[in-house]
Amino acid sequence: MISWVRFEWDLSKGGVPVPSIPPLAMSIAVPEDKETVLKVVLTAFELDSAWGDVMRRVEKGMKGHIRSVFEPAEPNCIVVKHGARIIGASLLTLDPEAENHLLSGPMILHEYRNRGVGSGLLAASLEHLRSRGVLKVRGITRANSVVERFIYPKFSGVSASWVGEPLAKA
Repeated sequence: MISWVRFEWDLSKGGVPVPSIPPLAMSIAVPEDKETVLKVVLTAFELDSAWGDVMRRVEKGMKGHIRSVFEPAEPNCIVVKHGARIIGASLLTLDPEAENHLLSGPMILHEYRNRGVGSGLLAASLEHLRSRGVLKVRGITRANSVVERFIYPKFSGVSASWVGEPLAKA
């Protein structure tokens, strides 16, 4: 059984400053990014030892999330690029009542980690959601994962244990 943690950010009092991380650039994905985003997200999960034992469930869940995120003309996905190469992505839902707005969490390719990119992508994700009216943002991740320990506590994220199966809702 997997132990999950849900974080909440109250954005009703204002936005989150999105850092500049030259030479990287963050932007909203375009429909043509769909396959590349899926590949980047799955590669990032595969290289994180916290997810190895459930990769089949992660892969199935992320494929479902990709379909829903890339349905609108403007996908609900923030990407990080190094030049033309997508090196990170965050899949989002704009449903204010969702249990998990950060469907993938900020996923960064291994060689770009530990440079503040994950924190920057989280900030951009929170700001994107806030700018579209989601003022109470929730993100679910595996207990003791890198995201749970080092990324989600930023920007006043408040955690609590959570029971459910976020990967099954895709």
